[in-house]
Amino acid sequence: SSGINAEYGEPCELPKSVLDYYISIEKVLEGEDFENESERSLLEEKLLDQIKCDGIQRILYHWDCSRVVERMLVGCTTATLLATGCLILPHIVDVASHNFASHVLELLVMRLIKEIRSNNGNTELMDLAEQIFRKLCLHVSELIATTHGSYSVRLAVQALAGHRVEDEKKGRKRWEIGKGCFPESTAGPGHPVLRKILHKFTKRLVKEDVVKMMGSSQGAPLLSVLLMVLHRTHSKSLAQLKSVIATSLQHDTVSEYKGVETFGPLPAVLLHDKGSYVIQSLIKVSDKAELEDLFTKYYKPLIIPLSLHPVANYTVQTFLEHVMSRDAADYICSQLVPLFEDLLAESITGVVIGVIKCCHHHGLSSYNFMEVLRDAFHLPEDQTHLLFRCLLSLTTHDILVEKIESYKKPTQSGKPRRDRFEATLTGSLLLQGLFNIGEIGLLEEGICGLSEDHLVYLSCNVQSSHALQAFLTSTAVPATAKHRFIKTAVFVTSKLVITPPGSRIVEAMWSAADSDLKCAIAQALMEREQSIKDNTYGAIVWRNCNLKTFKLGVKTWEDSERKKKRKIETFEKILKSEEDKKCEEEGTKENGNGNVPDTAYALAGKEEKEISEPVVKKKKKKKVKSVEDSILSSSKRKKGVSING
Repeated sequence: SSGINAEYGEPCELPKSVLDYYISIEKVLEGEDFENESERSLLEEKLLDQIKCDGIQRILYHWDCSRVVERMLVGCTTATLLATGCLILPHIVDVASHNFASHVLELLVMRLIKEIRSNNGNTELMDLAEQIFRKLCLHVSELIATTHGSYSVRLAVQALAGHRVEDEKKGRKRWEIGKGCFPESTAGPGHPVLRKILHKFTKRLVKEDVVKMMGSSQGAPLLSVLLMVLHRTHSKSLAQLKSVIATSLQHDTVSEYKGVETFGPLPAVLLHDKGSYVIQSLIKVSDKAELEDLFTKYYKPLIIPLSLHPVANYTVQTFLEHVMSRDAADYICSQLVPLFEDLLAESITGVVIGVIKCCHHHGLSSYNFMEVLRDAFHLPEDQTHLLFRCLLSLTTHDILVEKIESYKKPTQSGKPRRDRFEATLTGSLLLQGLFNIGEIGLLEEGICGLSEDHLVYLSCNVQSSHALQAFLTSTAVPATAKHRFIKTAVFVTSKLVITPPGSRIVEAMWSAADSDLKCAIAQALMEREQSIKDNTYGAIVWRNCNLKTFKLGVKTWEDSERKKKRKIETFEKILKSEEDKKCEEEGTKENGNGNVPDTAYALAGKEEKEISEPVVKKKKKKKVKSVEDSILSSSKRKKGVSING
C-alpha cells in the first residue's frame, strides 16, 4: 500500500480502505462497462471529489492510485479534463518531476491539446493550456535537472507541435495506458494558440545556459527534440535556436578526451556524449548555406581528428548523410579514404560506410573502394578471395593466414581441428553497408566460394547472418551473384531452416531464387518435411514458401507461384505510386515555405523509398488463406527476430 512521494523520497502510505476504493474504480474504468456517457461522468465526478479529499499530490505520488487517474483521463469528458488540470496546476513542477505523477501530467497535456485541436472554440481549454505551459516555461531550468521533468517537458513540446520525434516507450513505464492519445498534426499551419505557446516556450528556453544544457543528460535531449519539432512545423523560432546552438561550438575547446590526447583542440560540445546528439540534430535541420558554414568552420579543418574520435565521429557520419555540396563531399572523402585502415582498427565502420555512400550519392567515381579495403587489410593480389573473411572478422591477412594454418594442425588427441570462421558485429555492419549499395567487387568470390560448413556457421550466427541477408535482399547486388551463392547454400537449407537466423536466410534465398533454384530448395526441404513442420521456424518457412502446394505437383505449384508473383507486383506498383505521390506533395509543400532546398528533399525522398521497401515485403505475408493463419504467422515470426547489428 505504499508509493513514492518524491523521485527518491520516503514511501507514501495510504489506508487499505482508500487503496481498495481506487483499485475497484480502476477495474470499472478498465472494463468500460457503462450504459451511457452520463453514468461515466457521474463516476468521474465522484472520483474527483475523493481525490480532493485525499489530496492530489498524495494520490499522484502513489503507483496504483496515479494509474487510476491516468485511466480516467484516457476517455474522460472535457469537464473532468479541466477539473483535473486545475487540481494539478498549483503543484505542476513537483508533479512533472515525480516518477509516477509525471505520467498523469503527460497524459493530461496530450488530451488537452488533442481537445483543443478538435474543439477550436473552447476558451477554457486554451486558458488551461497556456497556464500549464507558462509554468513549465518559468521553471524549465528546475525541470530539466530531473529525468522525469525533462521527459515531461519534451513530450509536452512534441504534443504542442503534433509531431512525435521520440519513441513513446522512452521514459515511460506505463506508456500503453495513454497509447493513442498523442495529438497528431492536422493539415495546415496548426492551431494559432498552440503555435504561439510553442514560440514563447522556445524564446524562454534560449535565454537559459544552452552550453550547460548541451552537456546535461536531461537538457541535451530537450534541445534535440525542440530542433526537430520546430523544423517539422516550419516555425520562425527555429533560426534563433539554431544560431544559439551553433554559437556553442565556439565556447570551449578540448585537447584531450578521457586522459588521451586528441589531434589538436576540438570543440568540447562535439566530444560530449549528449552534446554530440544535439549537433547531429542541428545538422539534420540545417539548410545548404548553414551546412556550408559548419563545413568551413569545423569539418573542413578538423575532419580527421573528429572522424577518429570515439564520440565526435557520429557527427561526421550525420554530416556525410546530409552534405549537399559536391565539392565538400569530395574534400571529405579525399581526406578519409586513406584513413580506412585506421578507422577500421578503431571499429569506426560508420564513417567508412558514410564515405562510401556519400561518394555514390554525389557520383564521385574516382575511388576504388575494393582496392582501398584490400590494401587496408594487407591482402596480396592473388589472395583477394579472402577479403570477405578479413572484413567479417576484421583481421588483417597475415594474422588470418596464421589462424588458418593453426586450424590445419591436429589436436593432441590426433583429431583434425575445425576451421573456425570468425564473425564480428563491426565487420557485419561494414559488409551490410557495402552490399546495400552494391559494392561487391572482390567480395563475390569470397562469399560465393564458402564451404557448406562455413555457410551453416555464418547463416546461424546472429551477427554474420545479417550480412548474408543483406547480400541476398539488396536490389543493388546482381542476381547472378545471388544465384551463384544459392547453388551452394541449397544443400544445407534443411539445417538452416530450423534456426531463427537460418530460417531468415532460407526465406531470403527463396525470394532471390529463380524457378529452377526454388525447385531445388523445395526438394531439399521436402526430404525432411516432418522435422521441419514440427519446428517453429521451419513451419513458418514451409508456409511462406508455399511448399504445401509443391507437394501437389510442380506444375500446380508453379502456377500458384506465378499468380502470387503477379498479384505482388501489382500491389508493389500501387504502393510505389502512392509513395512517390506523397513524397512529391510533401516536397512541394515544404519547398514552398523556402526553409529547405530542393536537393535535401530529393535525398529525403530517396531515403523514404528505401525505408518503404521492407513494408512492401511484409505485405507479401498477407497471402494467407485465413485470418487465424495470418495471426499465427505474425506471432511466430516475432519469435524468430534476431538482434540487428
